Amino acid sequence: MAMTGSGGRGMSVEERDEFLTSGALFAKIATTNEDGWPMVSPVWYEWDRSSFLIIGKERTSYIRNIRRDPRCCVLVDNATLPYKRVSVLGEAEFLPDDFDWKTPAREMVLRYIGQDGLAYAEATFDFPRVSIRVWPQRMTTWDGGGFDRTFQRDTVWHEVGASAAQDR
Repeated sequence: MAMTGSGGRGMSVEERDEFLTSGALFAKIATTNEDGWPMVSPVWYEWDRSSFLIIGKERTSYIRNIRRDPRCCVLVDNATLPYKRVSVLGEAEFLPDDFDWKTPAREMVLRYIGQDGLAYAEATFDFPRVSIRVWPQRMTTWDGGGFDRTFQRDTVWHEVGASAAQDR
């Protein structure tokens, strides 16, 4: 598919949700280290149409960064044509220690690796994990159907819950 034409536009809410729930796309979560440097980490996620569930390892730097500052950015994009992306400015919430993270972790393993990954994943379930939800505050999307609209105008960030849930 050639990347020509003016078809590039934001996704509808339905298109966005379909994109975020289909396939094994990685999310990249951006946080800020204590010295102010930005850091980006690839993570598996589950999108429930209102928030991203991320199950992290206790000792990762992005978990430490979120403990200090819950503000983060999440980017989900695909590496093949037609390119698409969802960018999120959000706040992370730590879920309670008794949250059953193993059930969604198994579902993520099946989504990202398949049945063959379950044995390895379950062998690591005794290691400390932290479950967070990233609650979007602002979002922007692009459907990749042609030239990115930002050649002609600025990126439009939508407040989550606002009536204008599309970026056209």
